[in-house]
Amino acid sequence: MAPPPRRARAGWLGRHPGDEAVIPRFFLDRVEGDEVVLTREDSHHLLRVLRAAPGSPFVVLAGGVAYDCVLDRVEDGLARGRVRAAAPAGGEPAIRITLFQGLAKGEKMELVVQHGTELGITEFVAVAAARSVVKLDEKKAAQRRERWQRIAREAAEQSRRGAVPTVRPPHTWEEAVARIPEFDLALVAWEGGGEPLRAVLEARPEARAFALFVGPEGGLTAEEVELARRAGAIPVTLGPRILRTETAPLAAIAAILYARGEWG
Repeated sequence: MAPPPRRARAGWLGRHPGDEAVIPRFFLDRVEGDEVVLTREDSHHLLRVLRAAPGSPFVVLAGGVAYDCVLDRVEDGLARGRVRAAAPAGGEPAIRITLFQGLAKGEKMELVVQHGTELGITEFVAVAAARSVVKLDEKKAAQRRERWQRIAREAAEQSRRGAVPTVRPPHTWEEAVARIPEFDLALVAWEGGGEPLRAVLEARPEARAFALFVGPEGGLTAEEVELARRAGAIPVTLGPRILRTETAPLAAIAAILYARGEWG
């Protein structure tokens, strides 16, 4: 039986200063023992796109752990690596943010998932709001969720996240609101009025698990906001300007992260 991988020292991801920025990173569900096997898609990227050869380093992330690996061999088109060291994965914020995003048209949802992942969102939930133009049946919802999850994974790899955000199945507004008790602080971005976001964050410094609700094109109805308010959410404003549905969540998330010391 092979010995377990040694614990890593600081800076182990790079062989030389600065190298860690170019070492490819891949996510797996789990790592067992001292060998990793990449998926066929990731194997293709490592072997054909990056032209890695035996001995080439790469990083695998699974279960909050980063594994320093070296390409050992290729079998049946799958890259097999040997684990050389393991350390807690970095790149994750100390707070948890779940975004309940009103279903939007075109590529807007994809942009929110991509850039929201880069910022540090933990969980994405598409919500069928009253003014959502997009309507998804069960088949389309499953297809969109699969695509959004793939986008989140790719963005997590690119932005050096330590974990891939979870993309949940689409919710109705009522289903989304029913989840409010799960969080320390639930915020509803609403152009119809509310407390300034900064004031709410300053008043709740202990909050570490956030829910953010954002409407689709056309915004949320007063009835939807009231339903969320009765469940414990706080309507907030993001300033004097009206932001697009794909801009508002990113602005609010950046503000939350900054207020909690995650930026600079």
